[in-house]
Amino acid sequence: MKSFVFSLERMRDYRNQVLDTEKNTLMALHKRLFAVEEKIRQCREFRQYKREEMQRKQQQGSTMRELEEYKFYLENMRMQLDALEEERIQAALEVERQRKVVIKASQDVSSLDKLEEKQLEDYHYLEARDNEKNIQEHVITQLVYSRDGLH
Repeated sequence: MKSFVFSLERMRDYRNQVLDTEKNTLMALHKRLFAVEEKIRQCREFRQYKREEMQRKQQQGSTMRELEEYKFYLENMRMQLDALEEERIQAALEVERQRKVVIKASQDVSSLDKLEEKQLEDYHYLEARDNEKNIQEHVITQLVYSRDGLH
């Protein structure tokens, strides 16, 4: 009996390449999301620092112009945070979409793996039947030779 060869090996190799590509894309999107979240964290920390600085200036008796500059700066930071938050939402949506693509690609590869397992199981079954048939033929041949005195 000829050796086992999975008939869809090339298809599975291709699907594995697609899966690897999609996983790399997902990693890049995760990295981008993490970078945006880090910018948000830094921006919030800096905004908090500027608020505390403005409060110190108020207590020390700074001019209205200085306080207005702080207020303008803090408002600008709020707008930056809003924009970053929107970017974070978009990045999270892209990560989720890509995660679904990776799951689908993974399922495609998995289905081919299961098909190979099934084909291999069938091959082993047929191989066992073939071996059993060969053994029976050998036994029958031996019986015939020994009965006829040809052995």
